[in-house]
Amino acid sequence: MSKWQEKFSQKLGRVRIAARDQFERAIERSVAPVFEEFREFTTQQGFCATVPVAKNGIRTFKFAMTENAYLLINFRVAGFEHCETQAELFVPGKDKEVSTPAHVELGEMDSNWTCRVFERTLDHFVDEFVESLNKVEESATAMAGA
Repeated sequence: MSKWQEKFSQKLGRVRIAARDQFERAIERSVAPVFEEFREFTTQQGFCATVPVAKNGIRTFKFAMTENAYLLINFRVAGFEHCETQAELFVPGKDKEVSTPAHVELGEMDSNWTCRVFERTLDHFVDEFVESLNKVEESATAMAGA
C-alpha cells in the first residue's frame, strides 16, 4: 500500500467513526426513548421487550409474544451517512421472514420516523401471527372432520 493509500484509508477510518458516533447519538436521542414507550405498551399487552444487541453501530430490539413467536428490529449504521433497518419475524408454522432492508439518512432518524418503524413492524408481526394461528385451526378442523 502506498503512503497516499495508507493516509486515505486512515481518513476514511475517521469518517466511519464519525458516522458510527452520529448513529449512536441518533439511537440515544430518537430510537431508545421510542423503544421505551413501546416496551411499556407492549409489556401491558403481554409481550416481553428487550434489547439483545447493543454494540457500537448496531442495535437490535426484540418483541416476544412467546418463546417461539418474536420480532427482531435491527438498526445498523450503513456506509457513511445512513441507517439500515431490517425486521426478522419468527412465527410458529412459518419460515423466518426477513424484510427488505430500508435506509434512512442518519440526520432523518427522529422519533416520528422511529415510531413508524416500530408501528409498521409490530402490526405486520401480529398479522402474521394471527394468520399462523388461523392455519393451525383450519388444519385441526380439517383433521377432525376426516
